[in-house]
Amino acid sequence: MNGQTLARFGLRATAVAIAVVAAIDPVFTADAPPTLVIARLASSSTETAEALIRSSAPGSEVIVRPAAGSRLPCAPEEACVIVADGSVDVDLPREMPVPVSVVRVGARGGPNVALTSVTAGQMQHAAGAGSVRVAMTGVGLSSQTTELRVTDGGSLVGSATYQWPSDGNAVVDVPWWPVADGPRALRVEAMPFEKEVWALDNSVTIGVNVSTDPIRVLVFDTRPSWGSTFVRRALEDDPRFRVDHRLGLGPAIVAGTAGGRLDSRTLDAVAVTIVGGPDALSAGDVGLLDRFVRQRGGTLVLLPERAITHPATALLAGKWTQHLEAMATAVGPMRASETLRLAALSPVDVVVARMKDSPVIVSSPSGQGRVVVSGAMDAWRYRDADGGAFDRFWRSLVIESAADSHPLRLDFARSITAPFGSVPFVARLRQMTLLPDLTVGATATCGRGGAEVIRLWPGAPPGVFHGVAPVDQDACEVTVAVTGGPAVSGGIALVTGGGRSSSEVMAKLERAAERSGGAVVAALSPQSMAPALTFASSQPRRPHTVHPMRSAWWLFPFVACLGLEWWLRRRLGLG
Repeated sequence: MNGQTLARFGLRATAVAIAVVAAIDPVFTADAPPTLVIARLASSSTETAEALIRSSAPGSEVIVRPAAGSRLPCAPEEACVIVADGSVDVDLPREMPVPVSVVRVGARGGPNVALTSVTAGQMQHAAGAGSVRVAMTGVGLSSQTTELRVTDGGSLVGSATYQWPSDGNAVVDVPWWPVADGPRALRVEAMPFEKEVWALDNSVTIGVNVSTDPIRVLVFDTRPSWGSTFVRRALEDDPRFRVDHRLGLGPAIVAGTAGGRLDSRTLDAVAVTIVGGPDALSAGDVGLLDRFVRQRGGTLVLLPERAITHPATALLAGKWTQHLEAMATAVGPMRASETLRLAALSPVDVVVARMKDSPVIVSSPSGQGRVVVSGAMDAWRYRDADGGAFDRFWRSLVIESAADSHPLRLDFARSITAPFGSVPFVARLRQMTLLPDLTVGATATCGRGGAEVIRLWPGAPPGVFHGVAPVDQDACEVTVAVTGGPAVSGGIALVTGGGRSSSEVMAKLERAAERSGGAVVAALSPQSMAPALTFASSQPRRPHTVHPMRSAWWLFPFVACLGLEWWLRRRLGLG
């Protein structure tokens, strides 16, 4: 047997051996190094922080995962370290079975403006201006001016400037004007100046629902009242309100609109009820209005022109005393000379306006609703001397009061979200008498697509329904309607990133880390990483099962042996 024949048999035996061992599929067990996952939640550079983590965790297999969608890129049982600068927001699991640490990255020191929170009114009508309240902090900005801008889809819809008297905190109300109705994503930005060291904390995106539906208001005058007459006129001149009224002119003589009756059906439909001359209310009227506030959850506004007497005193919280000034004095933005003042405030009362140090217009909770008493009895006399402040005050007060007083209210878990997801919501139906056979339906309309039916689950107390709204690639609007009753619509605006400010995002991550037992550190040195990596370094080495013959690389020697053996056979003429 010559050498070529031996080579042929050797190559064939090798190929057969590879095939046989692959069929047997032997298994070996080895200790795998502990795995450490770095969750990259930052839009700035994280290379330095990741290098510090690698050098502080020798012997660990370090895996870097960027944020994907709105979920934390860590499995529940994995050792996870979050590297964040506050620019990327994700949803965190409620329970974390293992400690999760947070490593802060970002520039520190030097002049900087940071938006800490941005809030807008719960209700915004397309026919009126809105206001965005911006809270911010400034460092190294004494005598500097910061410009705040509000944009909607690239269009500038509001702006304001603020000059810093010194470093510290500031709150600025920025007016803005809607450009369209439906769910809108507003980007609020503090324009960075030349020497600012960190710009990622200069902007926040919030969601706002812009509605074209008017706010329903009932003005009920037991007798002619100047105060309620001019408040009603201020509301009727504004397209944001639909006002029904009823005026008692004498025994069995009334004037007003068809929907101005004081009964359960009307009170179920309106958000705010304004009563002029409450001292003339009957006991039946007081009982009905008390149910409207306590059970229905509406807002009742009382406009007295004299001291309130029984039975209307049952609607008041605390003792009110009458006062007369020699000349008109400021009551918030208005002026008055005849006032009722609350003798003592309770911890839950909210003072809307004062005369000097005395509360004159006060909002008090009662059951599910609120009672607002305006003690500025003759403020209507000076409505032409305040530059329109009288009308503006009452319009804004009714809008703010109506935000929590609608008969059917729709609350989303969040007002903005990323595309292709879902957002839970709660619909709350409040009526004077809740019927047991209510039929409540919900639909979602995204972009130009058709309406999709949403399933609702009843909750507690009665009248509460839970649902989950789907989110498409376009903004979605949810409509909840009661058969034969009220309907409400609300939307979810879409953003590509998180809407919270960087400080809010970091605060949320830090709270989650502390709750899980992890640490919060800054990316300064390898020593600073130690508390964040304590859990990862203490992880035991887990057994790792190895199947060596399942590697695709074995195909190369197998094919090479068969190919060489075939070539030798051809060379020897064996066919």
